[in-house]
Amino acid sequence: MNEFILKTASALFMEYGYEPVSLQQIAQVCGVTKASIYYHFENKAQLFTAAVTAMMQKARNASLRIMQQDKPLYDRLVELAENKLRFPHGDFETIMRDASASLAPEQLEEIRVSEDRIHDVLTVSFTEAIKNGEVRSAHPLLMAHTLASMLMIGNREIAKEFAPSAGELAQEIVNMFWNGVGVQDA
Repeated sequence: MNEFILKTASALFMEYGYEPVSLQQIAQVCGVTKASIYYHFENKAQLFTAAVTAMMQKARNASLRIMQQDKPLYDRLVELAENKLRFPHGDFETIMRDASASLAPEQLEEIRVSEDRIHDVLTVSFTEAIKNGEVRSAHPLLMAHTLASMLMIGNREIAKEFAPSAGELAQEIVNMFWNGVGVQDA
């Protein structure tokens, strides 16, 4: 039951943001009473924190599974991008800005740490790729954050103008990340 509540809550928070979603709404979508929600979580902030960190743990596990495959980094990045873009959601930074006033500092830190763990997966992969000469030498964490930022475009309505499918958008974004935008000297 707890996992179902977390999954439902994270979907609602990611779609509508923090403020518009109520515990009553979450209970209703889950098909339980509000008291059932309170049995598992003290308040909305605690549920939000648990839901978001559980969602990020699943994203980290999926990223890790993809990035540990035995194929070229470029191919793994395209698969990772396609996986992320297949499930667009609200702008996480906006959702966090809205929620931050209601969250305790420890809750904010817990969410940021779970987000950092996703970037760590990419950082390890970029570090290995630099050592193997697969990509140029640059700061691996900066590479991870740059790719994550580029993939956030998939959460915006305008993304439909760039490519008709998640797969094609993933390919376009990874190509731009991989090759940069500068003209290469021949």
